[in-house]
Amino acid sequence: MSRRAFTLTAIAAAFVAVVLAIVLWPRAAADPPPAPPESGASEPDATEQTRERPTAVFIGDSYTVGSGTRLVGRGFPGILGTFREWEVTNLGIAGTGYATNRDELWCPAGGCLDYAGVIPQAVEHDPDIVVVSGGRNDLAMNTVDDIEPFVVDFYTQLREALPDARIIVTSPIWDDPPPPRGLLELSDVVEREANRVGAEYLDLGDPLEGRPDLIASDGLHPNEAGLQIIAERIDELLPPAG
Repeated sequence: MSRRAFTLTAIAAAFVAVVLAIVLWPRAAADPPPAPPESGASEPDATEQTRERPTAVFIGDSYTVGSGTRLVGRGFPGILGTFREWEVTNLGIAGTGYATNRDELWCPAGGCLDYAGVIPQAVEHDPDIVVVSGGRNDLAMNTVDDIEPFVVDFYTQLREALPDARIIVTSPIWDDPPPPRGLLELSDVVEREANRVGAEYLDLGDPLEGRPDLIASDGLHPNEAGLQIIAERIDELLPPAG
């Protein structure tokens, strides 16, 4: 082949290549993106991945607060909340009870309320669960007959204020000596009123009796181990979490 013929052939081949590139390039660029995954393979909704934790408020006395320990302010409610996967608000006030408030010399103005006085605070949290524990402070200056009307009034108000809440009530708790007869009589009143308003009454027995190792150095309040025992006892008596 002559040099001229070879040159013409090369030019023709180059021309064909350019034409093919121009024709095919838009088609390649327009190729559709990969098809989306089938509906069965879609990612789960975020709301399905996160289960909302129930909110629980606690009404009680210094045993609920955790006074005299490193858990003050958290008390046994914080431990129980971990067991049950609850969001806990501790509204306990040391020295109070069903019929007992405290002088303002002992605590901030408006903060020394008996249990009924705490109900408005509980309502503000719109709780799923309310746990009530205590009563021992009421026996210091009152007979059970004196206390009974306050117990009746408290549970009536609590149920009216939170008609849809799950209410859990523990028997009053004593420390390591045997409980006095008055505490046992008060427990009967509390159980009756809890049942009347559809609450769950938990008879804890005497988890601290004969166990000075569960009492703080002040000789009155449960120590950290004692608070743990109380939380465990409540957890055992409640239906399984879930």
